[in-house]
This record gives sequence, C-alpha cells and structure tokens, in this order.
Amino acid sequence: CRAPRGRTTRPMYHDPLVTRSAVPEHLVPKPVSSGSVAPAATAAAAPAAAKAAGITKPAPPPTLLQEVMRLCQEALAKAFPSVECAVIVVPSGRAAHYQNNTAMQLFKVLKDSGRAGEAASPRDIAAALAAATVACDTAGVLDKCEAAGPGFVNLHISRPYLERTVNSILLHGPLPPPGAPKRVVVDFSSPNVAKEMHVGHLRSTIIGDSLCRILTFCGHTVARVNHVGDWGTQFGMLITHMRETVPGALGGVGGAPAEAPAALSDLVEFYRAAKARFDAEPEFADEARRQVVKLQGGDEEALEAWRMLCKTSESAFTEVYSLLNVDPRLQTRGESFYNPQLPAVLSALEEAQLLRQSDGARCVFLDGYTNRDGQPLPVIVQKSDGGFMYSTTDLAAMRHRAVEEGAKRVLYVTDAGQALHFEQVFTIGKLSGLVPPDVSLEHVPFGLVQGEDGKKFKTRSGETVKLVDLLMEALSRARADVEARLAAEGRQEPEDFVREVARAVGIGAVKYADLAMNRQSNYRFSYDKMLSLTGNTAPYMLYAYARIRGIQRRATEKLPASPTATAAHAPHFTLGAPAELNLARHLLRLGPTVAEVERDLLPSKLCEYIFELAGKFNQFYEACPVLGAETEELRASRLALCELTAAVLALNLRLLGIEPLERI
Repeated sequence: CRAPRGRTTRPMYHDPLVTRSAVPEHLVPKPVSSGSVAPAATAAAAPAAAKAAGITKPAPPPTLLQEVMRLCQEALAKAFPSVECAVIVVPSGRAAHYQNNTAMQLFKVLKDSGRAGEAASPRDIAAALAAATVACDTAGVLDKCEAAGPGFVNLHISRPYLERTVNSILLHGPLPPPGAPKRVVVDFSSPNVAKEMHVGHLRSTIIGDSLCRILTFCGHTVARVNHVGDWGTQFGMLITHMRETVPGALGGVGGAPAEAPAALSDLVEFYRAAKARFDAEPEFADEARRQVVKLQGGDEEALEAWRMLCKTSESAFTEVYSLLNVDPRLQTRGESFYNPQLPAVLSALEEAQLLRQSDGARCVFLDGYTNRDGQPLPVIVQKSDGGFMYSTTDLAAMRHRAVEEGAKRVLYVTDAGQALHFEQVFTIGKLSGLVPPDVSLEHVPFGLVQGEDGKKFKTRSGETVKLVDLLMEALSRARADVEARLAAEGRQEPEDFVREVARAVGIGAVKYADLAMNRQSNYRFSYDKMLSLTGNTAPYMLYAYARIRGIQRRATEKLPASPTATAAHAPHFTLGAPAELNLARHLLRLGPTVAEVERDLLPSKLCEYIFELAGKFNQFYEACPVLGAETEELRASRLALCELTAAVLALNLRLLGIEPLERI
C-alpha cells in the first residue's frame, strides 16, 4: 500500500506475519493431499488425455460470440457495402440470445457521410441487417433473426449449433477468449520490511493474485511483482537501536549468522522503540542518520544487518502468502532494487525539461494540478537534502518494467487513495519518455475493508487487525462449521480431510467475499456472511462443485460400463429441455465474461458468472433427471453437461485463487 503524497513517514508498503509457532497446531494448514481437493475436471484435462491416446482432433472452432460477430460483420458488408462502422453485439436477456445494436450508430454514419437516403430510420437499417444476416448464415448458427424496437436485431441461436458448440468445449476444455498475448507486469501486495501485514494488505494481495491468474489463462506472460518497502531512514534507526540492545540478532560481517535471530513480531517492537528514541534523543538520531549514510554507501556491516532484516520479513511474508494460496511465482523486488536507476530518472526528467527547483527541492509541475489554495501542486522527485521520493522510485520501476522487461501493460493494485499519485507519475513517465507511448500504465484501485458497523476494521482494543489473525479466525470458524456439520450428519472423516476442507472453505470465504464485491467499493467484513452456505459465497460455490462431483461418482458406481465424457468418448449433446438449453447457453458465456474481466480488471464479474452458473445447474438438475434419464443417450448427454459445468466451475474458482473440493 503506497503512501499518499505528503506523508512524512514511509508506509509505501506494509507488513507480514507472526511466526508459525504462534498459530494453534490444529489450524496450521498441511500440504494438500488428494483426498478432498479436486483434481482438474475431466473435461479440462481431456485435450491432454486425447493427445496421450493418439487421438487427432481439429483446431478449436471459433467461440459462439465470435461466430455471431462474424455473421453480423458479413451482414453489414452485404447490406451496406463500403460503409465503415463498428459492429456492436451483446448477450441479451429474454427477448433473444444476442442482440446486434449497430443500427443506431450506422444510421448516424450514413447521415454524416451523405448517404441518409439509404435508410429512413434505424429500424429500417435493423430490418436490412436482419435480412442480410439470415442470408449469410450458411452454417445454421441462428434459429431466428428479426428486427425489434427502434433499431435492434435479435439473434436466436439454433439448438443444433448450440449442441455442436457445447460439444467442442467438452472436447477442447474451457478455452480463454481470443486475443494477442502480451507481457504484463502486476504490482501488488507490497508490504514493508520489519512490519507485520495487516488487514490493509488483504485486498491488494487477493485482487492482484486473481488478476495474475486470469491474465495468465488469457495467454499473457505475467510477471508478479511484490514491490516491498525495504529502504530508507527507518533502517538506520532500527539497525542502530538493535546494535545497542540486541547485537546478536543482526549477524556479522561476511555473512556470519545471527546468534539469536529476531522474529518479525520482535522487529515491530524494536522499530517502535527506535522511533521513540529517534524523536527524543538527538545523539541517537545522529547515529541513525550515520547508519543510513553507511547503508547507502555500501558499508558491508550495515548491509549485512539490512539483509538480515529483509530475510526475516520475507520469511514472514511467505507464511502469509502460503496461507492465502498466493501463486509462488510472486517476485520480491523492493525499492532498493531501483536505487542505482534513480540518477538516470532525474537525467531523463532534466532532458525533457520537466524539472524545476522549489524551496531547494527538484520537482515536476503538471498542468491542471493545484493545491487547496489554488497554487501549482508539485511532484517532488528529489528533496532538498538529496533524498529521493516514492515518485522517483515508481518512475524508475515503470521504466524498468516497460523498457528492460518489455511489458506492454503494467498494473498497480493499490487502494483508491493512491489515485492522484499514480495519475501524476503515469503522466510524468509518458511526458519524459521514460515509458514508451505504446505501454499501458493502469492503476487498479480498490475500496476499504470495513467492520460490520461500516467503520474502520480494527480490534476491540482499537488496533489495526493483523492479517494473520484475520485469516486464522476464518480458519477457526470454518473448522468449527465443518466439525458441526459432520457431527450432525453422523460422519467420521480423517483429520487431513477436516483440515483441508476447513482451509479451502475458510480462506476461500475470505477471498471470495473480497472478489465478489466491485473492487472500487468499500465492503463490510463479516465472517458470518462470507461463511454462509447460501448466497454468492465461497462455501456455496464449493458445495455446488462438490455436489456435481458427487453425481458423477454415483454415476460411476451405478453405471460402471458407461464411458466418461472425455475427448475420447464425447457424446452427442441432446439439449431439448429449457433448463438444459439455459445451462448450455450460460456455459458458452465463459469466454466473453473472461474477456470482460481481462479488459476491466473486475474479478467480481467472474463471481457473478459462476453464481449464475450454479443457479442454472440447480434448475437443470431439478428439472432434468440425470441418472434416471429416459434413454442411455440422454443420460450420457446430461452427464456430459454435468462434467462440463464442473470443469467451468473448477476453472473459475482457481482463477479466483480458490481450490475446489471433491468432497465437502
């Protein structure tokens, strides 16, 4: 969490976790076994199975939306030759499956280009487009196509085409939306060395990890960067204080091990004491400043002490990330990494004639930015004493990511309070040439985590909630729920099963509750709501998936001779009942939904999608007997629909950073 402009402290990034010994043993997650955690669903694994079996299959066909878009583009060219106009196709509601909304815009294009005589109204254009669409539909994609309203074209997908398309997804597995792969850097989490992670880091870590998973699924090369706060004046204070009070905790020159390494919780207390001494004792403050100079000058003893502090903190960060199931490819690359590049940033700003002196500091003044008094608002890049600012480090990081790493899209997942800071440094980065014009710099803001009363989320004593305490409480409550449910059902399950289910449900509940909200909104943290088995929650989604896998297990037990719906034995889908058709159509919305998330960076849309998917599956299961289907062909079709639904649910849960469960 980067510090807002103007703060004198250095909270650009925040904190990690207490040592594992502080966690009750029965709540410590063990390595996942194969007992309850779901494997990749069969449909998703079908392509690999087919390859291993020597089965040759065609290239994946276009998605349904791609095919509909192609039809509408051909219809535009046929009905209105030589007209350039963007085709607008969106999923529709009850009136149709898709809707072509091009007519309104096309009417304006024709009018502006002197061709208004070709159509009297948008409704006439819609009628012409509908007729041309029918003429172009040689593949039988549509069942019906008609003009509607003031200028819409309603498109109804034919059942045979829907069956073929769903079958292709079963064959190939759920596929990402089409698009050109890019190199993307995602900057998220960003705690501070020598401080414990708190609830303020929750959203950045969860949202950032999910976005990385989604972008990777879309085919992009994603670099996950943890831009930790690991440099600055606070280290001079901390090292000086610890050298005087616990010299054996920091290690010695040449990599000598520490006699009694400090835990992160100890470092927090040491920092508080050091800050108090810095403010009250002039001699201590002078010595702390000298330590900073030594550190910046490469003094080996100071560097060894600094490395020990970073190592202790990074170990604690890793504990939290493991608990949250954050992708282990997250790279720690702190402020210190960019120190050698800061002079080059100043040179670039100088060459671009952006630097100005203000009260001894070197600043950039951007047009349109003023303070409360209406005076120009400076972006300080070098203080009067020669020290650098957060803005300078961020500019160096931008240049490195865009130029050295070749990223075409750089995302910064931080709280909404940093919007002005990023708006300014993004502008400076482009004006100075530090970042090429074709690189997209994007702030991904999020709202605050609040208590159930809508106020700041804090402990009963009024302190900031430590992230590890929040997560352990979720695990404890989830375990209690699991044990109570097992007791009520009279079930006996091994400890590994209970631990795995409690971990998946507890941590998954925290993550899903965050991701299901529009990230730009504040949200009220409630264990009871997020652990509920009803509504749009992780437990509900995990139960929905486990229920489908249970249906499949019963099918295997009762029908051992029936082949599993895989690439090698893909059934012919028979989609006759309305509930079957509704479920199949929703499954085909996966690609467009993921494409929206890729563009808008709103994981909440994925949560909405799978919540609706679970609801449509329940409607299908209630209306359409699966194991008791009238014919073997219909039973195979419905089992395959179960398989495909499970594959899509599992994929989406994993994109959200939640591991699905085979049993629950």
